[in-house]
Amino acid sequence: MFKEILINYYNNITPEQLNMLNEYYILLSEHSKLYNLTAINEEDEVVIKHFYDSLMFYDALELNDNKKLKIVDMGSGAGFPGLVAAIMNDSCSFTLVDSVGKKVNFTKIVAEKLKLKNLTAIHARSETLGQDFKYREQFDIGVARSLAYLPVLSEYLLPLIRVGGKMIITKEYPIEEELSVSKKALKILGGKFIKDQAYELPIFNNKRAFLTFSKERKTPAEYPRREGIPSKKPI
Repeated sequence: MFKEILINYYNNITPEQLNMLNEYYILLSEHSKLYNLTAINEEDEVVIKHFYDSLMFYDALELNDNKKLKIVDMGSGAGFPGLVAAIMNDSCSFTLVDSVGKKVNFTKIVAEKLKLKNLTAIHARSETLGQDFKYREQFDIGVARSLAYLPVLSEYLLPLIRVGGKMIITKEYPIEEELSVSKKALKILGGKFIKDQAYELPIFNNKRAFLTFSKERKTPAEYPRREGIPSKKPI
C-alpha cells in the first residue's frame, strides 16, 4: 500500500526512486518493532507525515541537479527529510545529524542497503558540531523539521551554514509569534528571514509552512553556546 498512497499525492518521482523509498519504508517498519524510531506507526500516517512531508521539503529546497551542494539535516531522527532528499537527488551531499544513537545507526543501515554514496550520518549534539571547524560554516543549506523553538533552532543551525547559504525549516501554523521573537537571535547569529511558503498535508490536513532564511554574516565565535544552554536560555 505504501506506493499507492504515496503516488496518489506525489507523482514527480521515478520508478527507481519509488522502489527505494518503499524499501526504506519496509526497513523502518521492521526496525521500529525493535526500536522506538518514530512516534507514529500507522502506515498512512508514516507515508504522509514522514515520506510525503519530506518530499515536499525536498521540492522546497529547489535543488539544481547540476550543482553539488552540501546540506545538513539537524535532528533528522529516522532520516526525515534528509534521507528522502538523498534518494531524490544524488548530486548533492547530505549530512544527517541526531543526538540519538539508535536513529543514527538506522539511517546508516538504510544508506548502506540502498547504496547511497551521498549521505553521511553523524551521532552528535548540534552545540558540539557547531563549534567543530570541520563542520562550522561548511554547509550551503541547513534544514530541520519542527525540531525546536525558532530562536533555539537558529542557534543550532546557523553556525553550520556558510555566509550566502540558506536555512530552511518547517513549522506548524501559527508561525507569527516565533518569527517575531526570533528577530534578536537571527540578528546576532547572522541570519535574515526571507519568506514563508504554506502547504498542507493531505488526509490529516496539517497546516504547515516552509520558512527560509539567508545567512548574511558570520556567526560570532561564542555561538552555539555549550550543550543545553540554547534551549534553557534562548537568545
